Amino acid sequence: MGRLLRSTSIAALSLVALGLPAVAQETDQELREEIEALREGQKQIQKELAEIKRLLSTQRKAAPAGPNVKDKVFDLGDNPVKGEQTARLTLVEFTDYQ
Repeated sequence: MGRLLRSTSIAALSLVALGLPAVAQETDQELREEIEALREGQKQIQKELAEIKRLLSTQRKAAPAGPNVKDKVFDLGDNPVKGEQTARLTLVEFTDYQ
């Protein structure tokens, strides 16, 4: 009985050992394919990022300037004014891009 168990165990281990290289090769090939897919994805992301940067740089250059109001005199009419009538003021535009 012990001899049969030993022979069966050796045979089973031999089959497992013979099958491991095939599993290792399959796993190795899967890893290579996954790495290649990741590289392609990274290249695509880099292309998209370069395109976004290009679009942003052209938008900054092409941004329309507001009206030039430097040294312009604004008539407030009969509206109440606190301070000097000829005081300088600074206009600040707040915008919401949502």
